[in-house]
Amino acid sequence: MVSGSASAAPAGAARLSAWLAVWRARYWQYIRTAWLVDLQYGAAIAIWMLWGIMEPVVSLGIWWSIAGSGTVAGYARSDFARYFFAVILVNQLAMSWDAWYIDRWIRQGELNHRLARPISPLHEAIADNLAYKARSASVLLVMWLLVAAIWPAVRMPLDPRRWALAALATALAAVIRFFNNYATGLLAFWTTRATALVELQFGLSLFLSGRVAPLSLLPRAVASVANVLWFPYMLAFPVGLLTGAVGDSAILPGFAMQLAWAVAWVCLYGLVWSRGLRHYGAVGG
Repeated sequence: MVSGSASAAPAGAARLSAWLAVWRARYWQYIRTAWLVDLQYGAAIAIWMLWGIMEPVVSLGIWWSIAGSGTVAGYARSDFARYFFAVILVNQLAMSWDAWYIDRWIRQGELNHRLARPISPLHEAIADNLAYKARSASVLLVMWLLVAAIWPAVRMPLDPRRWALAALATALAAVIRFFNNYATGLLAFWTTRATALVELQFGLSLFLSGRVAPLSLLPRAVASVANVLWFPYMLAFPVGLLTGAVGDSAILPGFAMQLAWAVAWVCLYGLVWSRGLRHYGAVGG
């Protein structure tokens, strides 16, 4: 009995290793393809990145003028500079755009050939995200280092623990935004324009996620509502970890909320995907 269990363990490890090797090869091919496609649309991607940078820069300019030589709710000019530069970095790493593709795939029938493949279209979207973010993260990191070298106000606290926690929080924020965006895009199975719901969420996130101002500057009632929704955990929480604004006592509850919303959106994706496919097949998709 013992020898049988001992022989089963190496066999199980071998199967797991083979399974991981297959998925590693698949993802490498998907990421390589996405990277090559991105090279062909370099100008469009540069404009997209520029838009992602300009929005926080405009907000910084507004709050910089309002703060003047004083403070706004405890934020001085240097605090706003650090905050919005952190917003640029986290937002680029956590952003998602898949709803627009999925909406088009469903409405124009482009989903059909993807369903004929042996793996879910979800993996193509994940690989596309990874390829884009690897490129944009390298560009933004170089930009931030150059700006920080000449402008001390944007330098983040040199705390390895904070940077590690911020990296984990940014990864969870990316999971929340990706599955939120993907699940919303799948509503195109039943609606004519699912992207309208994405645009509605985008409008709400300007205030509830901390895109145009730190959440502490919002009215208390609005901030209280925001804190139980997913919006702050897609941006404000990792930004606060990066800048040091999130206190130690708020770290664990923040991660708990991130994890809860990540699980919730993954489950909602699974539900919408399974029911949407049945509806898609029923109407002759």
